[in-house]
Amino acid sequence: MTKRKLDLWKPAIFLCLLAAGCGDELNMQYTTPAMKDRGMVYILPGIQGVDYHYKNIRRGLIGSGINCAIKIHPWGCQIPGLNLLVNETDTRGDHQWGAKIAAEIAAYQQAYPDRPVYIIGQSGGAGVAVFCAEALTTTPGAKPINGMVLLDASVSVTYDLTRALSICYEGIVNFYNPRDVALLQAGTAMFGNVDGGHGNSAGRIGFTRKYAKLYQVEIHKNMVDDFADPHFADCSTAFTAQYIAPWIIDRNWPPTRMQLKGK
Repeated sequence: MTKRKLDLWKPAIFLCLLAAGCGDELNMQYTTPAMKDRGMVYILPGIQGVDYHYKNIRRGLIGSGINCAIKIHPWGCQIPGLNLLVNETDTRGDHQWGAKIAAEIAAYQQAYPDRPVYIIGQSGGAGVAVFCAEALTTTPGAKPINGMVLLDASVSVTYDLTRALSICYEGIVNFYNPRDVALLQAGTAMFGNVDGGHGNSAGRIGFTRKYAKLYQVEIHKNMVDDFADPHFADCSTAFTAQYIAPWIIDRNWPPTRMQLKGK
């Protein structure tokens, strides 16, 4: 390949490396071998990709005393503008990303056996988190993970969580916000949730079916900042420390140290 052709391909190569989690500095200082030896938390961003919201989540976890590895894992299309539509509607591709991340988790589990593993997924990333858990049930070498946290999940309210729950020791906790109407009601009615179903999302009204290990937390106004965007209100450092971190710290769900307000 000539230097001119290589220069033309550099942006695409960079985006591919970023999507694969290779070569970027996003996670280097947060995923050292010593940290991995204490466990792993994967944070899967929404359809827009990595931004400050997920760094805030990581800060909230670290500030709460969580000292294991915390990886913000890019997925899907990384091209600004195009990523929103592609990542929300490419259900097959989203399932494939779930399988890729599942394979990565299985490799981690083999390298660091019996360490705790948690997945936090936000918006479209919550859907990929569910697909990842489903893929873990058939991934060679994979073991059950400890639990999964869903934030503002762009997943249909009727989606069957049976397979995903079967691979989670403690279960799945779903944080939902009834005020998230623009994106998780109107938006998903038009473009669909990441699982392909159209209409209300579990991130707005919760999953309609009850499961033994599914915990659903409604986000009330006094739990978040007054002027926060409803779709990202649960991504702040303060919210993470008070409401998300206890699910990672406590090994028995629901966590005893979390005091929900406004119930």
